[in-house]
Amino acid sequence: MLLKEAFKFMWYDKAKTFGILFGMVLSVFLVGQQVMICLALLGSTVSLATFNEQYIWVVSDKSKQVIDLPLIDMRIARELLSVRGVKTASPLVFAGGNVKFPDGSKVAVSLIGTQAPYFAGGPWRVKQGKPTDLLQDGAVFLDSMNPEFGSFIKVGDQVEFNGQRVRVAGLTAQTEGLGVSFGFTTVERARKLSGVSSTQASAVLVTCQEGFPMEQVVANINQEIPGITARTGKDYGDSSLRYFATSSGIVASFGLLVVFAVITGFAIVGLTLYSAVSDRLRDYGTLKAIGGTNRTIRKLILSQALIYAISGFGIAYGLLVLFINATKGSLDLQLTPVLSMYLIGVTIFIAILGSMFGMRRIIKLEPAAVFRG
Repeated sequence: MLLKEAFKFMWYDKAKTFGILFGMVLSVFLVGQQVMICLALLGSTVSLATFNEQYIWVVSDKSKQVIDLPLIDMRIARELLSVRGVKTASPLVFAGGNVKFPDGSKVAVSLIGTQAPYFAGGPWRVKQGKPTDLLQDGAVFLDSMNPEFGSFIKVGDQVEFNGQRVRVAGLTAQTEGLGVSFGFTTVERARKLSGVSSTQASAVLVTCQEGFPMEQVVANINQEIPGITARTGKDYGDSSLRYFATSSGIVASFGLLVVFAVITGFAIVGLTLYSAVSDRLRDYGTLKAIGGTNRTIRKLILSQALIYAISGFGIAYGLLVLFINATKGSLDLQLTPVLSMYLIGVTIFIAILGSMFGMRRIIKLEPAAVFRG
């Protein structure tokens, strides 16, 4: 019954109802959009570790995050095989460079070299081809979803990497770091293309023997081999994520946008609802005059806020889904259950806090005042 009356009050002034809904939808959509983009950017910075969490990462003790990989001596890879609990030790080379296409255009690509037969470190999200195709002469995998070149490359194309001719043997989908796509090849070819010595590697990815916990093997490696740091893939990814979140300014920038989006929504909803209540003071006053208590008035206004919240969230959620589909080729956005719950909380917060403006005006109203004059 109360919801029906609340809807009648809302329907009385369609323009203000639209204004409140617009503010709600705008705020929730912007919050969801900015959080998704922020998480996608942060996730891309550590994707090399995220897609290789099953390995123990052995890197230089000077490494701060997963794409900061100072070169280490290959003798470490051989030493690792003597550490208790280590099953395999696969070197990985990580190097930057430029891919040059037949039309003369150049695009920056981070090249990841991995070793057969395990190909620890990639490629992942393979769209066309298989890892063993990298064993072909001059073979590389490139990202088919790269906004600069992904739409026109195909398997078999001849391109140049750092001035040396290579052939596209396979395609991946959305394998990228922070703004730079990953390419994949063998560790030997990566050394040749990037000028890394055969006695060096960027990291060594380790698997454990059966029956040995990963944490115990990590401790064994750190204890026996100096000058390096061994970490589980998840730990390395998490620490890299914290590094980027605190040092890159990404979280601060997007966080500020989220705060402004919430403030904007709160201001639009609050002021418009206050105006709507002011326009209907006589109706609310009459309700109080015939016995309506302040509690009833609160429930009526909160019921309106609830309707606005449900409607606004539904529309904003639908727009976010459309936005995800529209940017699928360039951004890996995810509307997770946790984020959805967060958006529900933001919606309720804006609706309830915004309703306080009008509620305070009505609570202070004397019933007799509406009949004066």
